[in-house]
Amino acid sequence: MKVLIISHSLIPSVLLCGHTQLQYLMEAGKIEYRFLMAARINTRDLSWADIIVFVRSESDLEAYTAKLCAGKKHMVYVLDDDLLNLPDYVSSAKYYHQENIHNNILKIMELCNTFMTPSRVLLEKYGKGFQNSFLLNEPSLSAISKKQKNDKVRIGFAGSIDRTQDINHILEECLIKVMEKYGDKVSIEFMGARPKIVDDYDLKYIPYQDSYKKYTEIVQEANWDIGLAPMPDTPFHACKYFNKYVEYASFGIAGIYSDLKPYVYGIRNRENGLLVKNTTEDWYQAICLLIEDEKLRDKISRECIREANTVYSLETLSRDYFDKITYAYEMKTAEEIRGLWKFKIMCFFAKVVYKVKEQKWKLPFWMVYKLWKIVSGRNNKENTMVNLSDLTNNK
Repeated sequence: MKVLIISHSLIPSVLLCGHTQLQYLMEAGKIEYRFLMAARINTRDLSWADIIVFVRSESDLEAYTAKLCAGKKHMVYVLDDDLLNLPDYVSSAKYYHQENIHNNILKIMELCNTFMTPSRVLLEKYGKGFQNSFLLNEPSLSAISKKQKNDKVRIGFAGSIDRTQDINHILEECLIKVMEKYGDKVSIEFMGARPKIVDDYDLKYIPYQDSYKKYTEIVQEANWDIGLAPMPDTPFHACKYFNKYVEYASFGIAGIYSDLKPYVYGIRNRENGLLVKNTTEDWYQAICLLIEDEKLRDKISRECIREANTVYSLETLSRDYFDKITYAYEMKTAEEIRGLWKFKIMCFFAKVVYKVKEQKWKLPFWMVYKLWKIVSGRNNKENTMVNLSDLTNNK
């Protein structure tokens, strides 16, 4: 079985929604696997694959690829955000609001056999338009076996820069009350997002991390006792996955989560986390409870570690991933995807743009020969496997 993932780049969404699971299966000898950036699509890899998995695919080239492979390959579309309905305040909204990008997503989805998503809301919203649709859990990548004790209660938040406004609106007042009550008995840290209280109260701030591997290493090293996971009550955020729980659970962090979708699907109150209403008083009481009740905090931490190593283990979810992408797949003789002129021209320009961006808009003459080798299929290094240490762009 030969499986190919195509996506814009190896962002955490791709890592957690396919790359890691398929790489695990490949190393176990179950499948052959390749990851291919959209800008490097070629007929050689398309002909090689039995199953093609598109993750968040949206470009003209990916749409044309799906059209070219329809009926010849078993195709799967994976979506972990409602890219068709991004609110204006999301940093990537302007891009996804473009008509051609919106239409490309719909075209690719229409041509795929199977739909997979970690979101129950997206499964209900889009799943009925496919022959098959499945809910996909994202794995824990580096779960610990035991949590180390701290000399004070360490409280933290880890997330993207876009989450700053959520902390400002939901947590600022309650965190000020917590600091006033407990003083130096607690420490509060932020990673990625930089809310106003970081500067107002000189709190520790860890800059946004491009590398997902580095991101998880820093969270583990921080050794937080309590993890904060506020979520706004909007249709867009309801479509997300409770990946923050899986991340916190991997390191035995007792988390506090907004009592909203998607967290209500993964959190059992007072067992593997706390669910709270988005009010200053409810968040304040929940944080105080975990600061003062060490037994409850330890109980939640132990259950988180157990789930990270069982329910969300890479081994368990890799097997599940394989079963879902191969569902209704009929083994056929590998069919060659012939290099149509339109497709070859699109590939050429996509690769030129990609290489120019790599060179920061400088195109020395030696690259002309390099580009010719890529387009002609003579550069075998371009299609490759990517290791976890190469991952970029935090989720």
